[in-house]
Amino acid sequence: MILYDGIYEWDGKSTDGQQPICWWPGSYRMRIVDFSSDNPKITYLKSYAVILKNLGKGTALRNYIHNFARVVSEQFDIEIEKTVWAEINHGKQYETDSLMVANIRCVSHIADRRLFSAVWREAMPNELALLTPWTADMN
Repeated sequence: MILYDGIYEWDGKSTDGQQPICWWPGSYRMRIVDFSSDNPKITYLKSYAVILKNLGKGTALRNYIHNFARVVSEQFDIEIEKTVWAEINHGKQYETDSLMVANIRCVSHIADRRLFSAVWREAMPNELALLTPWTADMN
């Protein structure tokens, strides 16, 4: 089931004292998928997927995905580490469209905050099989 499908934008500012996604504005096409609602008899290690496509307007998320994941997970009540964070590569710099996945993990706790680290890699065949039906119409 799709929980969210639309344009997600940020302005790069902070008015509430929280760290923003990044200090520059940007926008992405974002789709949040809940796998568990379609198959309640299956237990998923990662129940959600956040699929992103850069709109080419502002900052790219590659270096800020951990901040983006923090903001989106709070806003949509999903767990960062139980979510597949994927980005569709497209454009002139890529020969073909591909899907990159961010492995995001908690590396430390400071007071009531968790600090995360992210490493990008190409999607594995099983991830491609799971995510491709949800990415086909993300133009």
